[in-house]
Parts: sequence; C-alpha cells; structure tokens
Amino acid sequence: MKRIAVHIIIFFLSIPAVFGQSPLSLETCREAARNEGKLEELYTLIALDQEANARLEQHPFLLSISAYGTASYQTDAPNPASVTDFPFVLHASPKFQYHAGFLMAQPIYSGGQRRVRSELNDVEHEIQRTNLDSRGVELDSAVEELFLGILLARKRDEILTRQLNAVRIKQEDARRAHEAGAVYRDAVLSLEAQLSKLEAELAGNGAQTAAAIAMLAELTGLPIDAETELELPVGEDTGAFVPDPGLARLDLQGRQIELNKRLLRAQARPSLQAIATIGYGRWPLNFFERRPDVYGIVGLTLHIPITDWRAVNQGTARLDAAARQLDLERENAERQKRLALLKYDGEIARYNTLLDANERTVARYEELCNELDALSTQGASSLSDYLTALEQLSAARLDGELYAILKLQQQLLRKRYISKP
Repeated sequence: MKRIAVHIIIFFLSIPAVFGQSPLSLETCREAARNEGKLEELYTLIALDQEANARLEQHPFLLSISAYGTASYQTDAPNPASVTDFPFVLHASPKFQYHAGFLMAQPIYSGGQRRVRSELNDVEHEIQRTNLDSRGVELDSAVEELFLGILLARKRDEILTRQLNAVRIKQEDARRAHEAGAVYRDAVLSLEAQLSKLEAELAGNGAQTAAAIAMLAELTGLPIDAETELELPVGEDTGAFVPDPGLARLDLQGRQIELNKRLLRAQARPSLQAIATIGYGRWPLNFFERRPDVYGIVGLTLHIPITDWRAVNQGTARLDAAARQLDLERENAERQKRLALLKYDGEIARYNTLLDANERTVARYEELCNELDALSTQGASSLSDYLTALEQLSAARLDGELYAILKLQQQLLRKRYISKP
C-alpha cells in the first residue's frame, strides 16, 4: 500500500511538469543558440591556448637542444710538420672532416622580449574573444528577429481569425436572409469572397510562421513547434548590457600596437645566452691525433645589435601610422554609437506615441463596427460598409501589435547591443 501511495504522489507531482510547461523565453532561446553554436567550447579552447602560451613565455628555463652534423672536404689542408723540426710526430689536417653532436642554448637576457611577448599573448587572445562576442551578438540578433517575428505572426493569426469568425457569422446571416428572400445574392457572394480572401491570408501567414518556427528550432536546437508557447518580454527587461565588441576590439588593437613598439625596441637591445656543445668527430686543430673523438664547448654569447635600430625606427613609424588610423576609426565608431543611441531613443518615443494613438483608433473602430453591424442587420446600412470597417479594425489591431513588437526590438538593440553610454 505504501508503494502504491508513493506512485500516486509521484504521478500527481509530475502533472505540472507535463501539462503545465512554462512558456519559452527569449533569453532561453539566446542561450540555447549560443550553446548550439559551441561558443562556450570555443571560449574554453581560447583560454587553454592562452594558458599554454603563457607557461611557455614565463618559464625561466627555455633550454633549446638541437642536433647537428657536418661533413666537408678541403683540397688544401695545412701540415704543421712542414714548418717545424719537432722530434715528435705531427699529423697533417685531414682533407675529409666530419662532426656530429648536440648544441644547447639557454637564454639569459633578451632585452625584455619575453615579458612583452607574454603581454601580447594575452591581448591576442582577448581579441579572439571579442571576435566570438561579435558572433554571439549576431546569433542573438538572429534569434530575436525570429522570436519576435513568430510572436507578431501569431498575433496576426489571432486578429485574422477573429475577423474571419465575424465574417462567417455575417455570411451565415446573409445566407439565411437570401433564402428568405430578404436580400439579394450579391450580399452572400461578397461575404464569401471576403471569407476566401481571409482564409488565403491565414494560410500564407501560417506557412510563414511554420518556416520561422523551423528556423528558430534549428538555430537553438530546442524542440520548438506550432504548439510551443513563446513568452513576450515585458517592459524594459530586455537582458543584460553587453559591451560593444567593436569598441572593445579597437581598444585591444591599440594595446597591441603599443606592445609591438616595445617588442621592436627590445629586439634591438643586447642579448645574452649560455651555450654548450657536445660533439664527436675529427677536430681540425688537433694535429697530434687522427682518430675522431668526443669534444665539448661551453661559453656565453653576447649579441649587441648595431644597425637594427634603423629597422626599429622604420617599424615604429609604421606602427604610429597604424595607431593614428585606429584613433580615427575609434572616433568614427563612437560617433556612430551616439547616432545609433539617438536613433533608438527617437524610434522608441515614436512607437510610444503610435501605441497611444492606436488604442484610441481601435476603440473607435470597435464602436463603429458594432454600430454598422446593428444597422446592417436592420437594413439601414450596406454590408460593404460593415466589411470595410471590420477590415480597418483588424488592420488597426495588427498595427498595435506591430508597434509593440517594433518598440521592443528597438529597446533590445539599444540596451543589449549598444554598451551603456
């Protein structure tokens, strides 16, 4: 009995999850599209690559080991025995010589190049992240366009269905009146033509809605169909602020230019490294022994650039020109941003005005339709006047839904894609 009771409780607790599914929100669709686009995985890969490069640049021991091998033949080899009278044997330098071994080098000082390269590594990966941010913005824009388009199409379907039902009622009344000989057949034919027109509009709207739903399902990877309820965002709750990726990228590129200048100067400074060689072969200066043997060399190498400063000056001049070009691009981007904000504010204010006026227009058309419906039933008004008013009422209602959707779209563009002014 206890087991049966437990199953009954679980069944009733599961009813809301099955039959009371919450509407699908715009933010959920955005996140699903980003997951479907593997953006988080790409962000992770960028972070892993950045960490790997950072470990390489910051590691104190950058010992490099390389193998080498040489073979040579010289036609004229020196013979030290020909110029000396030493009592011991001196062998002439062999014409055929060969060497093989390992060369090791450990940088000690590189003029600050490692530190600059480490900072460049961070900046380059940040630029990659801003490129992904731009892709995320594009995905959000595509999702919002489809999401709001589906909502508008469904509102249009509701309005057209309401108009269709009103015309059907009127058509049925006209048919009965015609059968009773109260009206001519042209009234019935006019209503039937209006029904056909509305049914065609509903069919086209349904096909368009189905295509948008299929595209949104493909973009998000969610099981969205005609029965899925979409939640209309309310008021100003249109998501978090997102910094403009374009402006962020310009900032990073400016930082990248400054670091490249520092790297040029660092490359022209003296550098010091320790070297070691372990080899095997015929050492050309060993005149006492002809047999190949193992030898080794250790030491320090100091590299002092002399003419590299010419390349530094030329490279710095080019980077200065690139920085100036970047400043001009930033000024233009900031001006475009200010213009966009003014545009969005103006559009939002315009749609607020249109929505206020639309409420009054819909109320007047509803009153007119009710009046003409009663008059046409009494024969005091023509049926065409009522149909015209009914079409105007549906158009006004659809305009109201359109204004609300477009206002929301402008709010999304201003708040989500343009960083806070």
